[in-house]
Amino acid sequence: MSGVVTLTPAPVLDRTYLVASMAPGKVNRAVEVHEYMSGKGLNVSRTLHLARHPTAAVMPIGRDDEHLLFRTPYPHILRIMPIQGRIRVNTAIVEDGGRTTNVNQSAIPMSTADWDRVVELTVEQVVEMDADWVCASGTHPFNSDTGDYIDMTSLFERVREAGARVALDTSGVPLERLVTSGLVNLIKPNADELANLVGRNLTTIGEALDAGRELNRGGIEVALVSLGADGALAITAESAFWGAAVAPQLVNTTGAGDATLAGFLGNSIGEDGVHLDLERALSTAVSWGALAVSLPTTLISGLEDAPLPTVGAPDRDRVLLETTHLTKK
Repeated sequence: MSGVVTLTPAPVLDRTYLVASMAPGKVNRAVEVHEYMSGKGLNVSRTLHLARHPTAAVMPIGRDDEHLLFRTPYPHILRIMPIQGRIRVNTAIVEDGGRTTNVNQSAIPMSTADWDRVVELTVEQVVEMDADWVCASGTHPFNSDTGDYIDMTSLFERVREAGARVALDTSGVPLERLVTSGLVNLIKPNADELANLVGRNLTTIGEALDAGRELNRGGIEVALVSLGADGALAITAESAFWGAAVAPQLVNTTGAGDATLAGFLGNSIGEDGVHLDLERALSTAVSWGALAVSLPTTLISGLEDAPLPTVGAPDRDRVLLETTHLTKK
């Protein structure tokens, strides 16, 4: 059982509107509305807590928004660092049948001093828990003093020195910079993100596997690749597994990747406490991910109904159902 400290650099207040259908440009009536504290790292920690894995969720929260901490299950797993600014708001509109429209606010910039305090709190939690993993998940805010993204380098160096592995779940420039830093053990790209990291489109499971191995050679210990309807791959330099689970229904895909990552991290460390058990970790990952897409929000209330997974050797010749898209040439 792995101990995991998560860091959500840009937490969010999630508002989810459930509607029968949506007519753009028209007045739409919501059947239900949900509002709660969220963020990718927090989602990972909440799911791990449900499974009784030791976890702590580090989150920088604007001093004017601390009252929002009561709008989340399991507030005792939160480790809060008060900072300047207000929390951002993300809005999801979920239609019957699962089609989801997201309107996400940009991350609020953070000062160097505030970011340094977040780093100290994260390292403190790693040492206190003797954590196996630090999971930095979600959007990286800009540093208001430099105009560039916050710099994860010092954080990752220190938690690795403390004996933890580093998992990174982000996208864009921060992912591109850190994937070859030598400081990240695991990344969780989707098919498009993987294609952009290697600079070519992917059409088969074999091509996705080869792309993951390319990242292994660049210093990534594990490429946990989400392939949507085509399942998922867990790839290291020495081993690889493909896995999938059938969701009972498709309601909302938001948060499925966080549940997948939680399942993998929480069940990844082998019996020797050092080596990774890819097969077990991927089995849990795809099972929890399939459960997540069957729920209306990112809040999972129980794992007992998680679908049974299928895990095995990757079929290199299997053609991907979804075409990848390069965002830059």
